Amino acid sequence: MPEPNFHVDINDGSVSVRLNASPRGRFYASIFFIAVLALMICGLLFLPGKNGSPSMWNALSSSPVNSGDFIVPSIIVLGCVALVVLLSWRYVISAYPSDETFYCDGRMLTISKVRWLDIHNEHWDTSSYAVPEIVNMRYQAIASARGTSIYGLRFIAGGKTQRVLPGLKPREADKILKVLKSFGADVPDDPKLLKKLAEIST
Repeated sequence: MPEPNFHVDINDGSVSVRLNASPRGRFYASIFFIAVLALMICGLLFLPGKNGSPSMWNALSSSPVNSGDFIVPSIIVLGCVALVVLLSWRYVISAYPSDETFYCDGRMLTISKVRWLDIHNEHWDTSSYAVPEIVNMRYQAIASARGTSIYGLRFIAGGKTQRVLPGLKPREADKILKVLKSFGADVPDDPKLLKKLAEIST
């Protein structure tokens, strides 16, 4: 997983954060993710069952499309693929993020992200939220897999949970959160962040 490159600029009237990511990393991650899904599908379809029972492919290839012997294996395969995607997609896009900007001028918070599959960084999606609209801004794990967590800023705005700046370090997060709190955003005191900062200092 590549180390994200953050540039944080803080002054009296604003806070600006730029995440510079690797388009090549996103490309390789997407290829790897697709390859893993393809291998999983092949394993489900072609590996024999317990006690030498025929593989799913035998049932699918020899059964009518509207029969239970075709529909049930199809549902199993599609369900397993959907489950893997749901469980791992957020971690993949957080581990290999796209470019992102985070800017607050004291009144509005504006977040822009490159679409994840846009390896040329041409198309940005932008969202803006009034500072009083921001609820429970914290430095938290925004994606987890196999006991590994990726941290960033997490908050509620626009009626949804927002997860931004994946890979942000505790010291950078602490500086950003202090400024946002001074602007009037809802930034609760966070003993866990203070503990992380203390561990870094020792």
